[in-house]
Amino acid sequence: MSKHSAAALIIDELRESPAYRLAGLVEMSRLEPAERSALRETHRGNAWPLLQQPELANLREIGPWLFGTKPDADLQGQSDFYSALGRTAGDALCGWIVSALPPARLAEHLSKAAVVEGPDDASYMLRYHTEHALPILHARHDLPGIAEWLAPIRSWWVALADPQHRAWRRLSGYDKPEHLHVPPIRIDQDCWDMLAGDPLLYRLADQLKAPLQAVGAKENCQSTRLGLVRQYLEQARQHGLTRQADLVDYVTLMALQGPALHNTPAWQQALNDALNHGRPLAEALQARTRQRTY
Repeated sequence: MSKHSAAALIIDELRESPAYRLAGLVEMSRLEPAERSALRETHRGNAWPLLQQPELANLREIGPWLFGTKPDADLQGQSDFYSALGRTAGDALCGWIVSALPPARLAEHLSKAAVVEGPDDASYMLRYHTEHALPILHARHDLPGIAEWLAPIRSWWVALADPQHRAWRRLSGYDKPEHLHVPPIRIDQDCWDMLAGDPLLYRLADQLKAPLQAVGAKENCQSTRLGLVRQYLEQARQHGLTRQADLVDYVTLMALQGPALHNTPAWQQALNDALNHGRPLAEALQARTRQRTY
């Protein structure tokens, strides 16, 4: 659903009980150092790192943080917090949580999932809060520790990878703030394989941020770029492209030029050159465009 629909539904949930508090998750690595400092200063006393394990101390400042409303905030104050954090965190905002557990304790609770046991019994850092990982974990509440980890949460709104606009997906918790014990979280092989995802998807989403900004893209948040890249990667593979360089070129060119490029004879000829003659896609497009210029 759109960010406007999500906002209305989040506020409606907060109306259900004065105990419910709103907290926002921010991926600090997406902000410049000065922006991170300013955000923490603005919310001093109401911001907590989610990488609390000693072995993750070197990543703490650039990892995910939880930002909460002031303890005395009424419904209007929480609504104002929603708007203010959305403006100041921008592209780094990656989730909202409604819970009756106070934000400071919620941050401590959430951090228990930052390190999990893998299928090989070794310990691994888990980026549980991302658009990709959270829905997978939520669907696997049968795994040891997952249901207990979700227990205090009323709802968790995670960014949805949509190519058109910023959108949010609601995931339900168990709304039991008194249940705080979390046994070690263990990921089985099936879940592990799903969590691995497609590294190219995230690399391209990061690489396209500046070029999309340069061409004046209307929507340029992380989740929108992920949706856009996923859409064009699927298209490229449906065309039969398999080489990584061609996939990168296809996604980049389509994201920046879109239908205006797709409908040109030069583009169709370049695709044919790449598929049937092994020529790199970008090189083939440049050659075909040059031919049609003369």
